[in-house]
Amino acid sequence: MIPEPGKALAELAGKLALDVLPEVGSTYGMANAGLISLLMGALAEDFERAIANRFADIAELRDLFAQASAAPGATERAEFAASEPASLKLADVCTWHDEGMALLIELHRWAEQTDTAVDGEIWQFLYRHTERNCFAD
Repeated sequence: MIPEPGKALAELAGKLALDVLPEVGSTYGMANAGLISLLMGALAEDFERAIANRFADIAELRDLFAQASAAPGATERAEFAASEPASLKLADVCTWHDEGMALLIELHRWAEQTDTAVDGEIWQFLYRHTERNCFAD
């Protein structure tokens, strides 16, 4: 059997919320069990989409960085755009993604003062990034 961590976390969150939470006697215990259940549900959701979302961000960052090739830091952004994560493990993909986002922050700092078109593209990217990473209601 191949484990499905996202599904397992979602099932555990449901079990905690529906079976354990009603049996907890104290308000403090109920609040903690409810919070743990919500966090497990969020982890389950993010587990299923994390790598795909990071790669979608990177694809957009590569395009954005290419558009801003005249801005300071272009060499570092080009090196990042040509790079790949150390592996497909979530931790390595997150480290790689963090590098790209740090470069975006530096580019944004420049664009806010110098290039309204690039600034607008960055804000559009940030909107799409946020939408990709929203949790279900």
